[in-house]
Amino acid sequence: MPFSEPPHRPDSLKRQLEMARFDRALEVSESMAAHRVLLTTAELARLNNILTGRNTDPWRQAPVTITLPSGELETLQVLADPVVTAREKLHAATELAEAGQMIDAAVDAYVGLVLAHVFEDANRRTAVLAAHYFLRRYGVPLSGIALHELGLGDLRAPGQIDSLRETVHTMAKFAAKQKPKT
Repeated sequence: MPFSEPPHRPDSLKRQLEMARFDRALEVSESMAAHRVLLTTAELARLNNILTGRNTDPWRQAPVTITLPSGELETLQVLADPVVTAREKLHAATELAEAGQMIDAAVDAYVGLVLAHVFEDANRRTAVLAAHYFLRRYGVPLSGIALHELGLGDLRAPGQIDSLRETVHTMAKFAAKQKPKT
C-alpha cells in the first residue's frame, strides 16, 4: 500500500508561517536588546512588518472590530496618532525598566500595546516582542517563546492584568533559578 501524505490544513500552514516569522522577529528583538539598541516606534513597526510579512506602513488608521478571547466582538475607534500612542507606551516602559522594574515595564508595554491595538495586524505578537525586548535588555532571562505561548484571557476583564503580572514574575523567578552560574 503506497504511503500518502495527510491533507494539509490551511490553518496549520498559516500557523507554521506565523511561527517562522515570530522566530525571525524574536531574533531581531534579542539582537536589539543584546546591543542595547533603543526600541523606538520605527523598530517596533519593523518588528511588526517581519511578523506580518509586509513591507508597508503597519499603523492602524481606521476603526477595527476585534474578537476578544471571550468570543465577544469589540469595535475600536480610530486612534488620533497610533505612532504617538506606541511611543508613549514604550517611553513609560523604558522609564520603569531604568528604575529597576523590568518585569513591570515588560508587562505594561505588553498590556498597553495590546489594548491600544496600534497596528493593523499582529498586535499581540508585536506586544510580546516588545515585552521580551525589555526583559532581555534589562537582564531577565525569560524565553520569548514562553511569553508567546502564554494563554491569556481578556486583558479588559477585572484581575487579568494583575494575573499576567504575577505569572510573568513567577516565570522570571523560575528562569533565574535555571540560568547557569558563570
